[in-house]
Amino acid sequence: MVKRQTVWLSTMMILSLMLIGYYTLGTPPITTHSNLNATTTKGTTVVTKSIKPSQTVVASQSTSHLSPSDWFVQTELDEQNKQQRLMQTYENTMSDPRASNAVVTTAYQQLTSLQTQQVNATRVHDELVGEGYPDSIVIFNPNHTVTVYVEAQQLSPTAAVNVINLVSETLGTQSNQIVVTPHA
Repeated sequence: MVKRQTVWLSTMMILSLMLIGYYTLGTPPITTHSNLNATTTKGTTVVTKSIKPSQTVVASQSTSHLSPSDWFVQTELDEQNKQQRLMQTYENTMSDPRASNAVVTTAYQQLTSLQTQQVNATRVHDELVGEGYPDSIVIFNPNHTVTVYVEAQQLSPTAAVNVINLVSETLGTQSNQIVVTPHA
C-alpha cells in the first residue's frame, strides 16, 4: 500500500510541475499551413512559419529576458524535466521483461548515479546559499564536468576559487572539472 501511495504522490508532483510549466511558460503555437504569417490579437503577435516534414523544429523559450531569479527557476525546471525523462527511461529499461541482466544492471547503476547527483546538487545549492549567494544551479555534464551557476553580477577570482573549493569538497570532484559562472 505504501508503494502505491508513493508512486501516486510522485506522479502527482510531476504532473503538477508539468502543468505549472505549461501554464506559466507556454510556448507560441507553430503551424505548418502557411509560409510566413503574422497576426496580432490584443497586443500579442504570433508568427507562424511553414516547415517541411524533413525539417526539425525545436521549440525553446528565450531566457534572455527573464529576471535572474526567474532564469534560475526556469533553468532548474528544465534540468529537473531532463532528469525525470532520464529516470523514466532507466525505470522503463529495468522493468522491461525482455531486457538482459547486464542492461538492467547498467540502467540501475545509471539511475542510482542520477539520484546521487540530485542529492549532491541540493547539498551544493544549500551550501552556496549559506555562503551568501541568493541562488545557484549545479549541472552535471556528460563529460564528467560540473557547471555551477551562481546568482551574482560578477565573481572575483577569489570568490570563484572559494566556490570551486566548496563544490569540490562537497562533491569529491577535482577542481579542474568544475566551471563556475556568475549569472545576474
